[in-house]
Amino acid sequence: MKNNKLKIEVVNFKTSLDYEYNLKQVTNIINNSPADFILFPEVCLTGFDYSNFKKANEFSKNAINEFKKLNKTFALTLIEDNKNFFYFFDRGRVIHKRAKYNLFGNEKEYFKIGEKPDIFEWQGIKIANLICFELRFIEYWLEFRGVDIILVPARWGKERIEHFKTLNKALALQTQSYVIAVNSANEHKYGSILDAWGEGIEVTTLSGMTEIDLNKNKKIRKKLNIGIK
Repeated sequence: MKNNKLKIEVVNFKTSLDYEYNLKQVTNIINNSPADFILFPEVCLTGFDYSNFKKANEFSKNAINEFKKLNKTFALTLIEDNKNFFYFFDRGRVIHKRAKYNLFGNEKEYFKIGEKPDIFEWQGIKIANLICFELRFIEYWLEFRGVDIILVPARWGKERIEHFKTLNKALALQTQSYVIAVNSANEHKYGSILDAWGEGIEVTTLSGMTEIDLNKNKKIRKKLNIGIK
């Protein structure tokens, strides 16, 4: 990271039924990306493959081993131990891991409840994460006010995609943080990288990239003072 600037890529990945193929595709994207950080959608390697749920759980071990070989920084969620885990990898290390707390619909029939969304640090940057449905819970917005970046990997239903767009923008405005969101192309290709002013880029193709400036949000907080430093 130079001068508090980061090149960010969001990938609206489309998951196939072939786990190994998905892993190979994700790995290739990571290896070929010039970005400082890459965000992939929720359960992008397996999808919510309930008919092969045991296989999906077991596959995460192989995926984690492969991801630890990569000299890149990226995040995604994986099915492991009947939980939906957010993983943040940094050059072969797992910096943060948390299982989804707020389950949606029939997820409750298959997944165990994880831990509430929290904040972690990477290179001195305060980062929070909300996995898909968790985006709707305002209590987390209040806790995350003033963090540097909020990551939102999702597999958000296409019939509710306008909710996803609106909530991410509102989250950026309320917390005065960068909000980096991405959605599975199996539902609807949509990602966004928004600053504290609610401005940035929207991505409706496979992937999109832009540079963020963490100093910019500090200036916005001073200009529009709502008590966040």
